[in-house]
Amino acid sequence: MPRRIFLDFCTAQTLRNYGSYIYDAEPILDSDRIHVVTDGIANIEALRDIFLINERAMFEWIVSGGSMQEAHDKGDHGHMQWLLDIADHSDVCLDGAGPTVESEYLATRLRESKFGYLSDKDRVLLRDAIYLRCEAFLTVERRLPRNAVHIERELSIRILTPITYWEMLRPWAALWI
Repeated sequence: MPRRIFLDFCTAQTLRNYGSYIYDAEPILDSDRIHVVTDGIANIEALRDIFLINERAMFEWIVSGGSMQEAHDKGDHGHMQWLLDIADHSDVCLDGAGPTVESEYLATRLRESKFGYLSDKDRVLLRDAIYLRCEAFLTVERRLPRNAVHIERELSIRILTPITYWEMLRPWAALWI
């Protein structure tokens, strides 16, 4: 069961944008565009379930310098502050648990041609996640999970959506409630 989870940029942004629902169960307006996004509501509901048990399960949520650069490039100061808050949590989780020789090696493998299907941004964030010894990479996007089997086989990191992560956690959720 992955406990150190890297949050990609879009997942962190989703947590920020829909935090009132995820953390406080406030309703999402019927007019919100998330209703037309494929798996949008399902991902948000899964994030809500995950974070309900997170208070006791104590998962490690990780963001990186690559995450910060992506937020900086976007120019959204509110999102940047949100990521800085998550980064504070990440720093506590990572204290004394830096990269290993194996994680450094696996991170360098992303330069191989067999990963040519990755965007530059995905490559940077995946490299950071592997380097920081994350067990999973959580994304609300649909493209990267299509290559989840290949990435896990080659790089030993799971690519999960909130929906697939909740499916893994659901049978064990009662342990943390």
